[in-house]
Amino acid sequence: MSNELSGFINPFGEVCCEDEIQLLNDQFKEYYFDHVPFNQYTLENSTYLIIGRRGSGKTSLSHYFSFHNNRSLQNSICIDVDEPKLYQQVLKKIARQASNNTDIAIPRIVKIWEYIIWTLIFKEYREHSPVIASASFFDEEKSSPGKMIYEILKKILAKFLKDDNSELTDDLESLLSDETIVKAKEEVCKITQKKPVIVAIDTLEHYDINDDAMMRATAALIECASNYNIRYLRFGIHIKIFVSAEVFPHLIENVISNTNKFVRNPVYLNWRPRDLIRLLCWRFCLYLEHNKFEHKLSTDKIDWSRFDDVYNKIWTHFFTERIKNGIGLIEKSFPYILRHSQMRPRQLIILCNTISNLAKRNDVFPYFSSEIIVSGVRETEIQLATEVINSYKSVYPNVGLIVDALVSKPIMFKGKLLDKIAPETASAWPNKDYSPLRFRQLISELGIIGRVKNYDKQTGIVQADFEYTMKSRLAIQSSDDCVIHPMFLKRLNTLNEEKIKVYPFPDGEAYNEIFS
Repeated sequence: MSNELSGFINPFGEVCCEDEIQLLNDQFKEYYFDHVPFNQYTLENSTYLIIGRRGSGKTSLSHYFSFHNNRSLQNSICIDVDEPKLYQQVLKKIARQASNNTDIAIPRIVKIWEYIIWTLIFKEYREHSPVIASASFFDEEKSSPGKMIYEILKKILAKFLKDDNSELTDDLESLLSDETIVKAKEEVCKITQKKPVIVAIDTLEHYDINDDAMMRATAALIECASNYNIRYLRFGIHIKIFVSAEVFPHLIENVISNTNKFVRNPVYLNWRPRDLIRLLCWRFCLYLEHNKFEHKLSTDKIDWSRFDDVYNKIWTHFFTERIKNGIGLIEKSFPYILRHSQMRPRQLIILCNTISNLAKRNDVFPYFSSEIIVSGVRETEIQLATEVINSYKSVYPNVGLIVDALVSKPIMFKGKLLDKIAPETASAWPNKDYSPLRFRQLISELGIIGRVKNYDKQTGIVQADFEYTMKSRLAIQSSDDCVIHPMFLKRLNTLNEEKIKVYPFPDGEAYNEIFS
């Protein structure tokens, strides 16, 4: 572990990867925690589609591709496309003009994405061959991938769209069949067999699922990545697409033309408790070393690949192992903090930084007592709940008003209560989208409501399934026992007269180990 890093501000990191890169620059790779399974899963040849919610680490992972340690991708270079806002509007215009028929529009947009990806690769390798240079029309060295895509799309509009009322012509195929392009592709494939390339494309976090143009454009990008994976993987060309989990269910259910063909082996950025605690402790120790805090701990003797080693030697050293929570019940500190999040790194980082700030104000940092931990969680609850609601504002307009129907409801209830209160939200749904089913779908997707698996009245622990931990929808039935997620209790002024502790964790050893 290096102590030469500079730029630290918060003990557990910043709220987003962009801020950390701004602060750490090239040193970010020393800060990045590599002991997470899906780091390697995403680099496997079969992976081209990566699904994650806001704050799950999509942007950090795309930067990891530029300094990874995967042996099969040694000497690779990474083209990181992380500025979708730069070209969003012109992309939407092209997608709208592709065709009114989805079955025609998406294949046309797939061709555009294919041309875009090749153009990005040509610019990266143009100094290797005059043949490749002749296919690259970008002379500006510092032009970002996002800016390049914007310019490419403008060129396509000018060439293939006659006016605002016309459709893109079928001459798009000429983009890829041009002799200059074909020869350049052949030259690139010779090079990438020895020096692979990874093209990582991040998509927008905010989507309106009713925006057909953006839905088609995103579905086309996924289909294009699938095609590349089949055709060019053997030549060392790897396409990695990051898609928002908030809209992915809609894409596979309603937009992508053939899910069995185009959606293969997606990697979901679902973090396990053992990975989250190791990430937090890794960052915390780097911060302490850099700022020369005195503590009786030698990080040289810690096996960072082992949960129990990190938990026993670091977590319980700085965090009191057990706390008295807000309703007066005793529980372990890590499950307490974890259950007030949806198990995403950003949420845990915000929680732990708030706890740290309280410890500093009380002159006890770097140690965290029960009172400080509970106060930090209370202080952060509404902020985290609001961010989740905000992340769906384009998917469900007026989402904040809709979820207000759950204010002052009991923490646990029968599913039939949802049908009773759903009509209260009817006026908040635009375009007459309201239905009791849509209301249940919304609060399930946001992870506000879960389905009870087990209720131990003696301990007060309710174990429940929430959709954000699943790869499919959580369908709430009227007969189901439902529970409100701990992160939303303060935001919804939830009634907890029975003093219930909600554990929103899936089944499995990865979750049981944090309670034992």
